[in-house]
Amino acid sequence: MRRDAAERLRRGERDIVDLTHAQIAEFAGNAIELQGRDGLVLALSTRALRSLDTGQRQVLERHIRLLPLDIPTIEHAGSSVRCMIAGLHLSARPQITA
Repeated sequence: MRRDAAERLRRGERDIVDLTHAQIAEFAGNAIELQGRDGLVLALSTRALRSLDTGQRQVLERHIRLLPLDIPTIEHAGSSVRCMIAGLHLSARPQITA
């Protein structure tokens, strides 16, 4: 299944950045793409960015501007940039009245 997905992405001329388990543990997979005033940005933590090697960063930077955010307290609690930002854009839950 993973190979099929990767092959479909490659046929669509997409670049794939493989992450190691160590990089995932450093929150490298918990980034979020956002539309900025000057184009796309990839919001990720400075910890996640530091875990990427030069080649991985270069692949990403060919497509998007990297926006590292320093959030050590949030990550210490087990959360990430993606979770923080996605939480801001969720629709409000309807109020339950008794």
